[in-house]
Amino acid sequence: MNQSTASIIAAVIAGLVGILIGLIAAGVQYRMKSDELFYKALDFLDGGTQRRNLGIAAIELSWTRRRFRPISTSLLIGCALYLLLESQTQAAHEVHNLRRIMKRLLHDEAYKVGTQAEYGQLQAAVQKARQAAEARESGTGTALGISRGLIISKEELREWENVLARMLSHANIATLPAIEETNKNKFTH
Repeated sequence: MNQSTASIIAAVIAGLVGILIGLIAAGVQYRMKSDELFYKALDFLDGGTQRRNLGIAAIELSWTRRRFRPISTSLLIGCALYLLLESQTQAAHEVHNLRRIMKRLLHDEAYKVGTQAEYGQLQAAVQKARQAAEARESGTGTALGISRGLIISKEELREWENVLARMLSHANIATLPAIEETNKNKFTH
């Protein structure tokens, strides 16, 4: 191999390494910017219906990125708890926001990254909202002490409650063998 061929090969290799480093740097920069935009969009979840709408949209857009799912799930559960139990408006777009949140939360991919305790809180809030809906329907109104929260039909709330019960019972069944094994080891050692 002569010197000019070696120089050409070295230049090609250097060029390829340079392109590879440039692509990696661009990918890292894109990911950092994407993360920054995601976290900035989450600021929209606090306060106001339209701001919440934008925050939910940001979560929906980023849902395919698995690294965002744990924080997204936790934030959506917090929003759902607020809308179910504390919201003081009955605006149709808030009801729409709650339905979008519940649609996202009641799927396995969200539950896999959420904690059982968070989902237990969500189940309790849905149950309380259903009881309030039943009280309103029966004419006892706010006898349960629930005067806030979005008004959702008891049928829809019951459906959400049933899905949550199935999700939580599947989680309990999956962890039961591990708990039994741990308990067995405690008593045999």
